[in-house]
Amino acid sequence: MKTKNPAKRILKTAVIQMQSKPYALNENLQLVLNLAKEAHNKGANLIVLPELFDSGYCVNDKDVEFGIDFKAIKHGEETLKNETLRALSGFAKSSDTHIVACSIEKTNKRLHDSAYIIPPKGGIVGKHRKIYLWGDEKSRFKRGKKYEVFTLDFGDFSTKVGLQICYEIGFGVGANLLALQGAEVLIYPSAFGKARAYNWDLLSKARALENGCFVCACNHSGEETNAKLKQTLEFAGDSRIIAPNGKIIAQATKLNEVIIAEMDLNEVALQRQKIPYLQDFDTKLTKKGFGKLT
Repeated sequence: MKTKNPAKRILKTAVIQMQSKPYALNENLQLVLNLAKEAHNKGANLIVLPELFDSGYCVNDKDVEFGIDFKAIKHGEETLKNETLRALSGFAKSSDTHIVACSIEKTNKRLHDSAYIIPPKGGIVGKHRKIYLWGDEKSRFKRGKKYEVFTLDFGDFSTKVGLQICYEIGFGVGANLLALQGAEVLIYPSAFGKARAYNWDLLSKARALENGCFVCACNHSGEETNAKLKQTLEFAGDSRIIAPNGKIIAQATKLNEVIIAEMDLNEVALQRQKIPYLQDFDTKLTKKGFGKLT
């Protein structure tokens, strides 16, 4: 008896690399929309944006002003009045695409660095608050507390995705937890510095291979200067899409660029059969070991 071939599950994904400007919300949004249109014209049905793409990364003194109240979205208030959500929701609906973005989240008096997913129907279907904060982010934002996986529906098929942000690419256990919950795609909106570009290169491929999943690592490019704060950061760029075997299948080289790859999601199960890291992962022993440390 012949085994039936699994139905094709091809997810055409775009990762947008860009040079944001601090405080320049309208300019940053216009750049994103132009690049997103390019991605849509090339057939992408999932589009990934960098960390704090809309406000710029170096806006410490204005974090509260750029914060988005995600709770208000349920009542339709925030989507209408917030420029970022209005622009992204409108584009997602008109182009029938899913968008993964990352902005400052405002909840009462707390701020978070949060990645979120906007589907074509509007609203938000998934959100991740950055758990591992880098440098002065520890004074800017509160830590997240959850590792969640989200199911995205693309009509003929669906897939589960996990979100992490920038520095979290160095914490393999977080990626393991998402993959063990069924994530086939790990997405990292980032503002990763050029001084640590060697980490970015190594870790992004490691996260794909050890979990047998696709990785979308989306980064800022160029420099971002904030004269008010006397702060200049140079970013690594080098955004990439990586296959479950650790091979880079698309990579950015320009300041503002769209990279696209057709991700055959059936490769995830095949790679996990070839090297069964997740199958052999001892969750009980890991839990016991971490329990001793805490």
